[in-house]
Amino acid sequence: MVADSRSLRSAPTAWVRGIDGSKLVKGVKLFAVCDKHGSLLDLELQPANTDDRAGVLPMLPRLAALGFEGDLLGDSGFKGAPFAAAALEHDIHVSVSPGGTRDGRFLPNGIRWVVERLFAWLSRYRRLNIVYDRAADLFAGHIWNAMISIIACRLVAQTQAQQGV
Repeated sequence: MVADSRSLRSAPTAWVRGIDGSKLVKGVKLFAVCDKHGSLLDLELQPANTDDRAGVLPMLPRLAALGFEGDLLGDSGFKGAPFAAAALEHDIHVSVSPGGTRDGRFLPNGIRWVVERLFAWLSRYRRLNIVYDRAADLFAGHIWNAMISIIACRLVAQTQAQQGV
């Protein structure tokens, strides 16, 4: 599994609003966990000022209930002994890989790029770039609908490639 977060701008009428100080974004933060193919496994929506570890923490029991045991890859926002201990309670091992170079450029290491690709896929759906919904469940539903569309397009493309169309 690969975990990361993305800050999204939100309207003042959205269900909750925070300020991500590092990115200067007023809105919400989408925490996503995906598999090695970039398919969304679980998501959490919090105010934008939520720490990465605090955003992924509620997902750990849900992922364990799905039967996942293994490595959770993330960036340096997932460092820390308390988070690693909480993950180990669910047989999930946290692996942190820095995602940048010494001069500050972004460089995804290993398989961590799949979650960035997932965010790029989701950003193609204009409805998901700014949060207007008054309830978190409604916005999460839009994300799941977009993910269904993405997976369906991937399946059609794979089927057509196998048939030689």
